[in-house]
Amino acid sequence: MPGSLDSINRANSSLKKEDDTLLSDESLKSIITRLENDISDGSWIYTNYVSTDIKMMPALVDQANNKYPEMNLKFITTPRDLPIAIKNAIDDGIESSRLITNMGDRGTHFSIIDYKIVNNKTSLVLFEPTTFNGLGSAMLALRTKMAIECYQLPDCYFSLVEMDIQRSSSECGIFSLALAKKLYLESDKLEKIHKDNIDGVLCERGATLSHEKLDKYLPANFYKHTQSINRLNEYVKSNPEAENKIINKKNETIFERFNNNLVVINDKSLSISSHKKRISEYKSLIKS
Repeated sequence: MPGSLDSINRANSSLKKEDDTLLSDESLKSIITRLENDISDGSWIYTNYVSTDIKMMPALVDQANNKYPEMNLKFITTPRDLPIAIKNAIDDGIESSRLITNMGDRGTHFSIIDYKIVNNKTSLVLFEPTTFNGLGSAMLALRTKMAIECYQLPDCYFSLVEMDIQRSSSECGIFSLALAKKLYLESDKLEKIHKDNIDGVLCERGATLSHEKLDKYLPANFYKHTQSINRLNEYVKSNPEAENKIINKKNETIFERFNNNLVVINDKSLSISSHKKRISEYKSLIKS
């Protein structure tokens, strides 16, 4: 059964009450020190941070909305609660929103949904940071699809797209948060993907959009945290103009940024950018 507004509020309130102690400056500084030590000794790639991320997510979402009030970012703890959140947005006349969605039901995996009203029609595009080959990502996608279809929102069009930019095991929450901000800041670049979603040409009915096909829709800065150089090469091959494009305030190109965040683990080159992003997000919660 679909959730209710009360259930959404209770879930988020429960997380906030449960984890108030985590948000004390002392606790945050302790967590951040551990995260920084994990970079120093290389253990970050093997460590599971999901439980901490899910406890921090309500505060991180609140902070993102304080910085960008029109982003309308929501944290949905289970796909069952997603349809009512979308219906409330429609009823409130909200034209665009982003929804970080967790698997729930004793499972943990995050993805991000971009919501946009186009000509009185609702376009929903779920962006998966990994691929849909993994159990967690596939289960979250299935539960989300079923929840939306069961609720039968009028004039609602839903598609699943994979980015394949995540390689480590527990960065899905941080990737989803970072992508949420990009989806808001680059919303004008997403008009085609929403139009194609509504027109039914984004992907075949019942299918997902592969990362190879998605690459044509997104600008280079969506890929700034990409962990694999091979994946980055794939994107630039599809978008040659992206190779020399400046993607941040440091005047870095996408390859310069990758090299500046490069670590080698078991003879494999990986970007540590997403783990550094977690640290910077946690640091931003410190009040003094």
